[in-house]
Amino acid sequence: MREIKIKNVNWLHLTNPEKADIEDIKKKYPEIHNVILEEIMSATVRPRVEDYNGVLFMVLHFPRFIQKSKKTISHEIDFILLKDTLITVQYDDNTLLEHFWHENKDDTIEDHYSRNPLHFLYYLLRGYFVFLLKELDQIQSKIDSIEEKVFAEKEKEVVKDISLLRRSILDFRRNIKPQQVTLDSLAIRGVETYGSSMRPLLNDLVGEYLKVWNLLENHKETLDALYESNNSLLTIKTNESVRNLNLFALMTFIPMTIAAIYGMNVFGAPLTGRPDSFWQVITLIAAITIF
Repeated sequence: MREIKIKNVNWLHLTNPEKADIEDIKKKYPEIHNVILEEIMSATVRPRVEDYNGVLFMVLHFPRFIQKSKKTISHEIDFILLKDTLITVQYDDNTLLEHFWHENKDDTIEDHYSRNPLHFLYYLLRGYFVFLLKELDQIQSKIDSIEEKVFAEKEKEVVKDISLLRRSILDFRRNIKPQQVTLDSLAIRGVETYGSSMRPLLNDLVGEYLKVWNLLENHKETLDALYESNNSLLTIKTNESVRNLNLFALMTFIPMTIAAIYGMNVFGAPLTGRPDSFWQVITLIAAITIF
C-alpha cells in the first residue's frame, strides 16, 4: 500500500490487497462501506459504478494487446472516491499505473488535476484512453501487414494471423464495450457528488471512450473484410486445383480402362495375337491421351 499527496487529493494505491491492508483502510476511512471492502479483496468480472452513501466505487477493465503473442489481456482497476481521497486497486502488474504514479511528481499535474478526487480520476482515465489508442495503433500495423500478404498471394500463410488478430479484437471489444454504460453512470453520480462543474470533464471522458470504440470498430470491419477477401482468394485457388484434378482424371480414365481390359488376358480382344499388338495398344492409349 502506497500513498502520495497531490495538492488537494490523497492518492492511495494497493496491489493485490491482503486482509491487513483492508483493515488499515477500514480504520483510516470508516466511511467506506463494508461491501466495497469485500469487493476489493479480489478481482471481479462486471464493470460498474455504485454510490455507497456518497462514496463512489467503480470497477473498470482495460485491455492490453501483447504483440508478441498476438493476444489481448485484461487489467482490472477499482476506484474508490471519497471527499478528498482517491483509492486505486489493481490485481496484476500494470506498468501504466506505475508510470502515472511517478509522473504525478510533476507540478503541472498538481496545478491542473488536483481539484478533487474525481478531477484526478479524469486525468488517470484520460491517460488510459490515450494508451488504448496506442494499443490500437499496434493492431493497425498488424492489419496492414496482413493486407499486404493477402494481396501478395500468401493467403494460406495469413489464415492463422487473421484468426489470432480477430480473437484479440474480440477480447478488446469485450473489455471496452461495457465502459460506456459505466462512464455514463459516472457522469451522473459524479455530478451529484462533486457538483455540476465536473460535468464537462466527465462528458469529455465519454468522448475519449468513443474515439477508442470507433477506431476499434473500424479495425474490426477492416479485418472482417480482409478475412472475407482471403477466403474468396483461397476458394478460387481451391476451385482451380479441383478443376485441374478433374481434367487429369478425365485424361487418364479411358487409357487406364483400355490398359485394364488388355490386362485381363482374355482371348479374342481386338489387336491381340499379332506380333506388334503391344505397340499398337500403346499407340492407341497415347493417341487417346493426346486427344
